Amino acid sequence: MTVRYGLIGSGTMGLVYAEALATQVTDGELVAITGGSRAPALAADYGVDYVESVDELLAGDRVDAVIIATPHTTHLPYTRAVAAAGKHVYCEKPMAVTVEECDAMIAACRDAGVLLTVAAQARQNPVILAAKKLIDDGTVGEIRMIRVLSSTVGWDLDEGSWAENPAEGGAFLDWGVHGMDVLSWFTGSRGTRVFATLKNFSGTAMPDISAMAQYEMGSGAMVQVWMSYEFPPPGLGSNMHFMIVGEKAILDMDRYSLKLGTPDGFELVAEMEGWDWTVDPKNPRRIATSAGQLQDFSACIVNGTQPDVDGIVARDAVEMIDYARRSAAAHASLDIPPRESA
Repeated sequence: MTVRYGLIGSGTMGLVYAEALATQVTDGELVAITGGSRAPALAADYGVDYVESVDELLAGDRVDAVIIATPHTTHLPYTRAVAAAGKHVYCEKPMAVTVEECDAMIAACRDAGVLLTVAAQARQNPVILAAKKLIDDGTVGEIRMIRVLSSTVGWDLDEGSWAENPAEGGAFLDWGVHGMDVLSWFTGSRGTRVFATLKNFSGTAMPDISAMAQYEMGSGAMVQVWMSYEFPPPGLGSNMHFMIVGEKAILDMDRYSLKLGTPDGFELVAEMEGWDWTVDPKNPRRIATSAGQLQDFSACIVNGTQPDVDGIVARDAVEMIDYARRSAAAHASLDIPPRESA
């Protein structure tokens, strides 16, 4: 069975998903696109149907699943519509702007009996996968401490982008769900306590363009997260750098390289050529990180199994960001409540 996908959204990520389904996903095909001023041209470029509305996309049996690649504030209403139509939901990250919206999305898909997954491209990155293997096979030992650094010179968005609107959740949410998901994946746990400070030194509309947060994970690991788009040139070289300290070894990792630190020193164990999505949005290595998750989701639809990154996992990432915001507002350390039974 080939899963037939509809796509809502024709921006940068819409292009990524269209390219992924056209070139790298063997068990899925794109059949229709709607949403956004670029949708007619994107549909023509990939030889699929352009439809004028979401209702038209969802009508009948045109599609089996829908990719939602639209602004964050639209994820809940589109998920409700897609689920009500009996279609499976693949939603871009972050899952939603608030935890309450995440809960509503989970309930809508559960009640409709459809699958829900949320984009977590980092889990498909070969370098990050290599780090996960070293954790799982015991090379690193128990993870005790992690430092996460995102240190870019400016936010790589087009001027006037919708993502700059604070109503869409802010810079820390937009970047942070990637980091929080990897933290939870590596430690096998979710955050249980946080102390955070959020700042804006530039006078722009975004209130949290610089963030520092310290988390305690359920595993016992201590975590420091430092994200800022306000570094002066040259920055510190990476928008996702992890230093993972275990009882036996250290991992020094970013998106493109991984070093293993042992008593013999640091050894390069994985490396890949990087890309700049702003000038090369269809770079095959970049496309592969979305294609891999689409391939996995297609298999889940065919086999009736749950995706690894389901709504609960994606909700955890949003909640860790949400409690960092609450901590910053309260100038206090806060416990993140235990996850309620689904």
